[in-house]
Amino acid sequence: MATYLRKKNVFASALTLFVMISSLNAQVADIKAICGKAKNPSFCTNYMKSNPKTSGADIKTLAQITFGSAQTSATGALTKIQSLAKTANSPALKQGYTSCVEQYKSAISILNEAKQSLATGDKGGLNIKVSAAMTSSTTCQDDLANVKADPSAVKNSDDFQNICGIVLVISNMM
Repeated sequence: MATYLRKKNVFASALTLFVMISSLNAQVADIKAICGKAKNPSFCTNYMKSNPKTSGADIKTLAQITFGSAQTSATGALTKIQSLAKTANSPALKQGYTSCVEQYKSAISILNEAKQSLATGDKGGLNIKVSAAMTSSTTCQDDLANVKADPSAVKNSDDFQNICGIVLVISNMM
């Protein structure tokens, strides 16, 4: 019985030590530093404050949360632009929206690839793929610049760009 209790105490001590070491590795991310390096610091700060999951998150968890937001933003932009394309009243506007639909489909596909890079800790792959997704969004913005596009399409694209920019900052800090 005494041997059992000693083994149990050794196990409990080892488990406690492991938890303490893990806690040291999972330090809370410095949101102020992240937002200070973001393309749009005020957007970043507002984004972080508006998402309760970001409070107290470590850098890896924050990367996952923000990356998920980028995917959601891309999907939302695609849905909005598809809707606008259906109701476009001029051929030029319809063509601009149709091009954006293809760009956002590409961005979503690229983000799906980037998700694997995030999961494996491949910072370089994550950066390259998120940057490529941002390029698709930029192309969409360029396509809409010469037509009278719905302002919400441009805002969705700006939001996507800003969230992806935060992902890039975080990935560089991982």
